[in-house]
Amino acid sequence: MRKRQIYLGVAGLALAAIGLAALWLPISLGQHDVYGFPIKCGNGFKSDFSQVAERSDLTAKCGSALLTRRIWAIPLLTIGWLMEMAFLIYWVRAAPTRKAS
Repeated sequence: MRKRQIYLGVAGLALAAIGLAALWLPISLGQHDVYGFPIKCGNGFKSDFSQVAERSDLTAKCGSALLTRRIWAIPLLTIGWLMEMAFLIYWVRAAPTRKAS
């Protein structure tokens, strides 16, 4: 296996980990509710509009924040996963080298 395939696997793993972490981490607005807590909108997997249910302007901002996070995190995760699959295909198909005795 050449160094290029190893770099492909490492880069794919890094991209997939960054994309998955971006989807997993919570998303919050830069504003606070009436009690002083930051307004949370959920994460990349599920939305949570319980704090902003009565205010449509904050609901739109939460929806926009969720969409923005998903727009860059899902392709990053997908590209990383595809790179990792390419690495695994190279690794499985690599012919073992035998030394002539």
